[in-house]
Amino acid sequence: MTLTERFKAARRAAVPIVGVTTPDPAATVIELCAACKKSDIKVQWDFVRGFQGIGDESRTVAAEMGEAQNDPYTAYQSIAKMPAKAVCFFHLAHKFISDPPFLQSLVNLRDTLKADGRTLILMGPALDLAAELQHDVVILDEPLPGEEQLAKIVATQLKTFADQADIELAKICTDEIVGKAVEAVRGLSAFAAEQVVCMSLTKKGLDIDALWERKRQQIEQTPGLKVYRGGDKFDAIGGVAVVKSFVSRVMQGAGRPNAVVFVDEIEKSLGGAKGDLSGVGQDQLGCLLSYMQDHGAAGMIFVGPPGAAKSAIAKAAGNEGGVPTIQLDLGAAKGSLVGQSEQQLRQALKVITAVSNGKSLWIATCNSIGELPPELRRRFTLGTFFFDLPDKDERYAIWSLWLSRYGLLHKSTCDFDTGEDLPHDEGWTGAEIRQCCDIAWRLRCTLKEAGNFIVPVARSASDAIERLRAQADGRFLSASHPGVFKRVQQTTAPVGRAMEVE
Repeated sequence: MTLTERFKAARRAAVPIVGVTTPDPAATVIELCAACKKSDIKVQWDFVRGFQGIGDESRTVAAEMGEAQNDPYTAYQSIAKMPAKAVCFFHLAHKFISDPPFLQSLVNLRDTLKADGRTLILMGPALDLAAELQHDVVILDEPLPGEEQLAKIVATQLKTFADQADIELAKICTDEIVGKAVEAVRGLSAFAAEQVVCMSLTKKGLDIDALWERKRQQIEQTPGLKVYRGGDKFDAIGGVAVVKSFVSRVMQGAGRPNAVVFVDEIEKSLGGAKGDLSGVGQDQLGCLLSYMQDHGAAGMIFVGPPGAAKSAIAKAAGNEGGVPTIQLDLGAAKGSLVGQSEQQLRQALKVITAVSNGKSLWIATCNSIGELPPELRRRFTLGTFFFDLPDKDERYAIWSLWLSRYGLLHKSTCDFDTGEDLPHDEGWTGAEIRQCCDIAWRLRCTLKEAGNFIVPVARSASDAIERLRAQADGRFLSASHPGVFKRVQQTTAPVGRAMEVE
C-alpha cells in the first residue's frame, strides 16, 4: 500500500494520532491533504508560525485556534478544540516527542480526538516513540520516490527549462536522457531530486556527470554514508583473479545489483555487538540482519591480512558494474543522543534501498572473521573469500602495475626471475609493493633501497597470518585459485647428521 492509501485507511478507522516519517515534510503535507475530503478542515503547526490553515475555511479555523508560537506543550489545547473530522499536521514532532510535558499532552488527546474522527499527524524524519505511545500511535513511513515519480520530476524540470530557455524540448528530453537522469537521482527525496536536476541544466541540456556528483553530495549528508569516487576497475588490481572474475559475473549476471554497499572492517563494529551494554551494537546487528533478510540482499565477506586487496576489490566492484559503491560506516552512523544511532542507521538503509531500487550487493571486509556472529555471516550468501599473501606470479603483476603508475617501469627491468632492480619481496602484500614504489618515487632512489624502509606484515604479524590461514583452510573460498583455500604447510629440513658406528 502507498502512503496515501495507508493514510486513508487510518482516517476511516478514526485513528487519533498518526506518525509520518518523511524526508520531505512539505511535499508530504500536500500529498496527504489531497487524500483528505474537501470538506475536512486541514491545519498545520510549526515552531515559528504556529497554526496555519490549508484552504480558506481552514484559515478561519486556524485563526480561531490562535498562533501558539514557540509553545508545543500547550498547542494541544487548541488541537482539542478543532472541529470534527479535522486534521492537524504537527512539524518537527521528533524534537519534542520524548519530553514529558509533550508526551502527556499526546496521551490526553488520544480519546478526545478519536470520538469525532479528528487526527493529529506527527511529522519528522524519524519518530522514536516512548513506551506510553507505542500502542496508541500508528507510524506511516514514506519511502523515497520511486522511478516513476522521479521520471515525472525530471521531465517536468526539462520542460520548464526548455520553455524558459527557448530550446526545443525534443533535443534535451528523450527517454534515454530521462532514464539516465532517474538512475542518477535515485535515492534522493523529491525536492532534492528536483533541485539537483535544476542545478545540472545547461544550454546543452542535462549534465549527467554533474547530476551524479550532486547526488553523491546529497547522499553523503546522511550520517554513515559515503560514495566512493575512485575510478579504478579490476584491471588496475594485480592478482586475486578468481574473486575478480566472480564479482564481475555477479555484476553482469541475472539479478544485477544497482549499487554496491561496502562495509570495511565489519568486525570492529559488530564483532562485540552482543556484549555492547549500550544496546547500540545489538540494534545495528539486528537491523542489518533484518534488512538483508527482508530485501534478499546478496553479499560476500573478504577475509585476509591487511593490504591483501580486500578493500580495493570492494571499492572497484561498483565501477566494474557501472553502479555506485556506497561505503557504510557503522561507527559514523552512531549518534550521541538516545535513539539517534538507531534512527540514523535506519535512515541510511532507507537511502541505500532507494539508490539501489531494492537490489544491492553487500561486500564486507574483515581481518578476523571469528569475531563475527554466525547469523551475520550467514546473510552473506555469495560466500567468504580468503585473500592470502600474493604468490610469485601475483607479485610480478602487482609490481608491473605500480611501476607503471609511478613512471618507474622504464627505470627498471622488473625481472622477477633474476631479482634485478627488485628488493627481496617474499611475503609482501600488494599494499607494501605500492609503498615501495611510492618511496622510490619520492626519494628518487632504487627499488632495492626503498625496500629497506618496508617491514612487511608477513614479518610483523606472522602469527596472526598463520592463524588466519589455519582458520580459512578448507573452509573459505580462495580469492586467487579456484575452489576452497588450501593451507600450504611449511616444512623444515631435518636437524642433525647421519652417522655410522663402527
